[in-house]
Amino acid sequence: MNSLASREVGAKVAKGVVVGALVAAAIGLAAQVSSASSEASWNEGCRGYWYTTAGHGYCSSATNYPSYDYWTSYDCNVELDVQNHDKLYRGFVGKFDDHDCTFKINKTHVGT
Repeated sequence: MNSLASREVGAKVAKGVVVGALVAAAIGLAAQVSSASSEASWNEGCRGYWYTTAGHGYCSSATNYPSYDYWTSYDCNVELDVQNHDKLYRGFVGKFDDHDCTFKINKTHVGT
């Protein structure tokens, strides 16, 4: 025998499940997926990587002899672009320099 109270509780639980599922779907649709992009070629052992709003330089082995000077350029979508200078050592391997654009980054370029 179903009482009115048990039917109301069942309806509220069902409503809660539906609302929870809708909230989870909305969060999943609103969250940006971050995937890495990179320059197609290496420049003296280094190249640029960028994500949704951030970028950085990366070297597999810095070879810009004799200066080892690298310029990393960040192409931001709305605000002013940024260019930073780094002096690395011979054979440097790893991430260097980084920048965050407020809205979106279009590309990161590493040059000498």
